[in-house]
Amino acid sequence: MMATIADPSLDAQSTPIQRQAFPRFLFSMPWWLLVVLLAGVVLIGLVQSDEDYSRTFNYVRDGIGVTLLVTGVGYPIALVIGLLVGAIRAYPPKPGNGLTAFLFSILRLIVYQLATLYVSVVRGLPMIVNLLIVGFVIVPAARDFLSTNLGIAIPQRIFLETGIIALAVAYGAFLSETFRAGIQSIEKGQLEAARSLGMTYGQVMSLIVLPQAVRRILPPLGNDFIAMIKDSSLVAFLAVQDVTYLARQWASNQFQFVEAYFILAMIYLTLTITGSLLVRWIERYMEIPER
Repeated sequence: MMATIADPSLDAQSTPIQRQAFPRFLFSMPWWLLVVLLAGVVLIGLVQSDEDYSRTFNYVRDGIGVTLLVTGVGYPIALVIGLLVGAIRAYPPKPGNGLTAFLFSILRLIVYQLATLYVSVVRGLPMIVNLLIVGFVIVPAARDFLSTNLGIAIPQRIFLETGIIALAVAYGAFLSETFRAGIQSIEKGQLEAARSLGMTYGQVMSLIVLPQAVRRILPPLGNDFIAMIKDSSLVAFLAVQDVTYLARQWASNQFQFVEAYFILAMIYLTLTITGSLLVRWIERYMEIPER
């Protein structure tokens, strides 16, 4: 019996037909999102039908507004801190010629070293340690200083404001490195050309450097925004009554750990996925079309 020799051309012709047998949407469909949506539908059903889930959700949902407030107020403050510190650290000081330029360079050196110290210390400590130091050491010290020396009375128990300040100060150090990298990515030729036209440092930064740098660093800025939503749960250690604090309190008092933490996880997933979609839309909106 003669052996059959396979024709390689037949395999080459059959490959496209076999590939077409699988619909393209099977590979482009966001299956992970469907799983999350299914879990959300299950949770909604449990909240509507199960008394334990309903009571747990009604107790925990009061902290959603606090979580959104902490992130919504803290992130813009962190952006301002990060921009200022990043701009300071983007261009290391150099000795100037003349007495005035030399004194100005000394001042810039001091500010640069202080900014570097702030970034190094905050980035070198865990986030929870930063929050505890700011919340229980720095903020009370500043409150006592204002009350003693300036006569400005600040309430002793301002947990929400303390949590916002602590989170903003901690994230300001991380965002400063993002801004520094974005500013330094702009070609020096553009800066030299702008200065040769008589533009001031402020005009160069606001009109030339920052518009380009923001477009380049928008993805990492968005990632930090999503990370801040998750790290806002750490303000629960400062007695801020966000969703994490209320979920922990309910679980420990009612011993309903499954209900409390399942609801807590779905709340954070909803916030982070919504934030990711918003950041993606902003990236597409600010994207420069190719020519």
